[in-house]
Amino acid sequence: MLLKKYIKNRRKLKILFLLTVIVLIVITVVILNISPNVNSTERVLDERFIARIYGGSGGGGGVGSGMSGGRLEQPPLKSPRQNGVIVPEKYDEHKLKTRIAQERVLQLKQEQQQQHNAIEAGEEHAKLEGTTTGVHIFYSAPVAWYKTKKSQLVAPRVQLRGAAKELLNDVSDAVLSSSFATSATTLTTTVKPVRILNTAFYPALGLYRPTTSLLQKHFDNIHNCGIGVLILSCSGKSGEVALYRELLELAPSYNLSITFEISVAGNQSLEFLQQQLEALRRYSTAESFYRVYSLSRRRLVPVIYVSNAYKLSDTPAGRAMCPSQAESLRNLFDGYFIGHIRLKNHVDIMRRLCFEGFYNKLPSNGATFASTWKNWSYLKSYALTYKMLFVPTVGPGFAERNKFPRHGDIQRHRSNGRYYGVAWRTAILNHVGFINIASYNNWPDGSQIEEVMPKAGFLDYNPGAKTKYIDLTTHWVGNFLKTRHEAAAAVAVPGQPSCYEFLNNTIC
Repeated sequence: MLLKKYIKNRRKLKILFLLTVIVLIVITVVILNISPNVNSTERVLDERFIARIYGGSGGGGGVGSGMSGGRLEQPPLKSPRQNGVIVPEKYDEHKLKTRIAQERVLQLKQEQQQQHNAIEAGEEHAKLEGTTTGVHIFYSAPVAWYKTKKSQLVAPRVQLRGAAKELLNDVSDAVLSSSFATSATTLTTTVKPVRILNTAFYPALGLYRPTTSLLQKHFDNIHNCGIGVLILSCSGKSGEVALYRELLELAPSYNLSITFEISVAGNQSLEFLQQQLEALRRYSTAESFYRVYSLSRRRLVPVIYVSNAYKLSDTPAGRAMCPSQAESLRNLFDGYFIGHIRLKNHVDIMRRLCFEGFYNKLPSNGATFASTWKNWSYLKSYALTYKMLFVPTVGPGFAERNKFPRHGDIQRHRSNGRYYGVAWRTAILNHVGFINIASYNNWPDGSQIEEVMPKAGFLDYNPGAKTKYIDLTTHWVGNFLKTRHEAAAAVAVPGQPSCYEFLNNTIC
């Protein structure tokens, strides 16, 4: 009733509410300032205590000095505080990136030191007890580490001014053209070719040359993987004869055999193929030259790979591969010839040219019909139908360093070894007799299993040791041997020689 009497409109009600708020604020301020000395003293003590703890100062008032005498001194704490006040740290992007890079470098040094300690402690990668001639591996000797750009001819432009230009204007067109041609010929310069490192990985042994100690190390690694046969590329050049003879002499010490691959990519003439076979006859008397026993021929025959063999179709050299021809190349050098194929119709060409088998050379899934994993079952069944041999080629990946690869966009990432595993598993499930590995040290193609060294600007095997793909090869060779022996035992007939799965170096 009292409010209704004195407050008759909204304006007076608002004024009364505002006065009430002001009175409450004044009362609060008065209450908080009743004991200012006590609050200020506590605040000063808190500041001195914080400054002494975080700043490390010994004296900070009576209370601080009294406490320091009755307790152990502790090292000062690191904190962005000054006199009890927290100072925010400024964000510096350069310092942050520097710190992250230093931590990464320290981590890499620790990993390398652990690997070095493991090697010194005698830790070795897995080994197989024996070797098998059912697994072949491509080996490069020597490795083409560098490639060179083609030399270019540059003709600089000659600009004439003043009197020389006026003199040339008075000369006839015929004399002018001849003089210009002469000057262009004399002023042409040759640019020096540039050598470029032709590998996407960097080898752990450096850019080596084939020496006896190096070959021994390579052969020891190949033997420990269980691989029994090396495939060398034979070009017929005189410079490779001495090196290949050394390889043939060294191989028996490691229970290895050596076979050869000849190429007809650039020349498909009959004379060139005869020269290639003549070059192979130089090594045919060596103990380590790879041979298999043929039940149909009743003798040992060498196994020879022919790269780009599909190009011999409809050529005299291709027809000369058949034994029924009068001038057959088999009379010069007979063997078990396995031809290189790329497309589906190439298998028919190999059959017409009297090749005993065919193989795919490119370890890049999907690049060609023959190198596609899902097509290996068809190639295997075709080989069984016509009593031929299909040899699939597996590889850990494919990484050419060229900006524009020679074979197109066929780069294949290693995927931490999973790509290699799928290729091996597919070949094993198709129950093939031989398996080729591309390669041990074909660095230009990036398909090697040899050890690498982590280096800036190059790919590596991380995460994993430098012998990662040697260990994986040992594992898959063991699986291949186990599966092949189980399949052969299931169909073996006691007392009869069997060429199933080409065990014991026997071919039908």
